[in-house]
Amino acid sequence: MQTARGSSVQALTLTGRTRARALPRLRVRSLVLAAASALLAVILATTAAGGTYALLNASTSTRPATMTSGTATMTVSPLALPAVALYPGLVIAAPVTVTNTGDVPLTVTVSSLIAPTVTSNFSGSLVIGLAAVANAASCTSGVSPTWTGTFAVAPPGPVGAPIAKAQSQTLCVSVALSVNAPDSSQTSSAANFSVVLIGGQA
Repeated sequence: MQTARGSSVQALTLTGRTRARALPRLRVRSLVLAAASALLAVILATTAAGGTYALLNASTSTRPATMTSGTATMTVSPLALPAVALYPGLVIAAPVTVTNTGDVPLTVTVSSLIAPTVTSNFSGSLVIGLAAVANAASCTSGVSPTWTGTFAVAPPGPVGAPIAKAQSQTLCVSVALSVNAPDSSQTSSAANFSVVLIGGQA
């Protein structure tokens, strides 16, 4: 037996012997009409049940949009250290201004130090330091650096607080001659060295 959705069909199997019996004409006609009415009702019901229904709906789309990426850029003012002869224990300092010219807040990191073009025991005994200060006037030899390194060992490290877009920060760069500098450091010089700064998105 199979059942279809929306209607029911049954198959009957009769066994045994049956004998035909004549029915009055009126009853036969009534049965025919009744059968026809039942068939019509089944057809109508099936047609109605098998109809197609649709839900109301609507759709639209947004207007075209353009997305652009930001940039992380900065500028650093020149470093001008005092022209002073160093001796062991002496510290000199000078300010630089770091300006965020990009679209995102920046964290400034000391990436490395570039040694002078001509190295010597003197340049090998220099200690470079950096620290963030309130302004250029605050950059003195008495400022304690938050980052230090030498031309031989300069571990990367952050300096100061994140710099907001279109804002600036003053860094104090110090140079000291180690108290352990050898005597051969005398009458030497160190020129054209650099502090490499990197600005990354904060």
